[in-house]
Amino acid sequence: MRFVYFLSALFAILYALDVLLLLSLNRSWWRLGWVRRAVKWTPVVAVVAAAVWALGSRLDVVWITRLGAGSLSALFVYLIALLAALLVTSAARALVGLCDLFGQLLSRLTAWVSSPTSRWKRGRDTANAADIIKQGKPESHAGPGDRVASPDRRRFLQTALAAVPALSAVGATGGLISATSRARIRTIALGYANLPASLEGLKIFHLSDIHIGPYIGLEDLEELIERGSQLRPDIVLVTGDICDRLPVYLDSLRIIESMKAPLGVFACLGNHEYFRGIPAVRASFERTTIPLLVDEGVTVRVGDISLHISGADDPQWMRGPQSYRRLRRSVEASQLEAPSDAFRLLMSHRSLAFDYAAPLGVDLTLAGHNHGVQLGLGGRSLFESWYPDRYLWGHYQKESSQLYTSAGVGHWFPFRLGCPPEAPLLVLEQRGGRPATDLRSSAPSQRDLCVTPPEPQHYHSIFHRTHSMESIPCASSSPARPVPSAPVSPAV
Repeated sequence: MRFVYFLSALFAILYALDVLLLLSLNRSWWRLGWVRRAVKWTPVVAVVAAAVWALGSRLDVVWITRLGAGSLSALFVYLIALLAALLVTSAARALVGLCDLFGQLLSRLTAWVSSPTSRWKRGRDTANAADIIKQGKPESHAGPGDRVASPDRRRFLQTALAAVPALSAVGATGGLISATSRARIRTIALGYANLPASLEGLKIFHLSDIHIGPYIGLEDLEELIERGSQLRPDIVLVTGDICDRLPVYLDSLRIIESMKAPLGVFACLGNHEYFRGIPAVRASFERTTIPLLVDEGVTVRVGDISLHISGADDPQWMRGPQSYRRLRRSVEASQLEAPSDAFRLLMSHRSLAFDYAAPLGVDLTLAGHNHGVQLGLGGRSLFESWYPDRYLWGHYQKESSQLYTSAGVGHWFPFRLGCPPEAPLLVLEQRGGRPATDLRSSAPSQRDLCVTPPEPQHYHSIFHRTHSMESIPCASSSPARPVPSAPVSPAV
């Protein structure tokens, strides 16, 4: 309910800004009748949508909640698109006006600083023009200091500016459609130079940021799990933010639990688990066989190799040094019982944990949270160059340690452009090994795996275990580098 009120308040502010810009800087748009009618009816539709959303949340009726949430969110996206178009066209008009003014001043200045001979010639030309007028002949008013606006240029400018709102509307529509599309499952190869033979072809199904709620339903999760099961993953790892509706949190876990991977299903906490209430979340996990790993890990055997699976806690908010210290301590605690010869796999909702995991010898870190900021270009977040140390989306490597940050299955706001929902299938292989086209059939089958995980009750008995820490290693100073997208199989 609080999110309904929050989004409604933002909607009102955005609506006021759009109307102000229309009246002050874009009067030509305001003169269009359909624009005035849209401005008039938009708040009415928004109030009705917010009321329907609130009613659906109160009654816990999914289709009513989705109807209200989808309508209000779509209006919000289009208001943002309109604001962007208004700002761009206003800035373009102002820039063109300044360029015209500067050109006129420059032309006049050039005319006045010309030679005396040219001035005399212009005077003679003026006298000749007077004689021509007396004779009844037409006069040309164009002079060296005058700039006559080209009608063609004006028409081109008007056409270009008219395309801006259309492009904004197309982008908004594309982002809404992409957000409502089903999560894609890409098979991504992760190469390791000294990967044990027992782990060659190991398939990890990575779920993150599912956000069951007004935009993503349980039926969407069921469909994703059904598609993922067809790829026969060996292990399923869930890196937080599973469900935003506490009454169906257990139902969400049951659906994920139905995915029978040979090595099991494991999960860690995200910030939305804290928002929903940790006691209720833990109680839901207690009723399943899914281990919730917080500041700890478990070791399973895969053939003759130990695979250590660990989970970091989430700081809820990354505010100040204390939050970073909490994350670093959690990563350290999760590795205290890891065998020295094990392949280490860390789950962390925050990709920033990679900076603390890599110096500890963690081989692979899986994370989410960022959603790629839900804007992407070329398989990377649009903000990658501004925040390279945030590991927003994709595959990263720091020496021998690797990270994959998922763009997430779901979202808490339904807009994605160039950053579609995903649930990657990560496949371990020797560096320079088999091509990705063979990956789906190359993993060892269940009968080839020697799996000895702890009993389910052991998982729950270690939820509240704490570890004393005397020293905390500093993060490696060498930055992680983004890894170019490896060959992947087509999305499922």
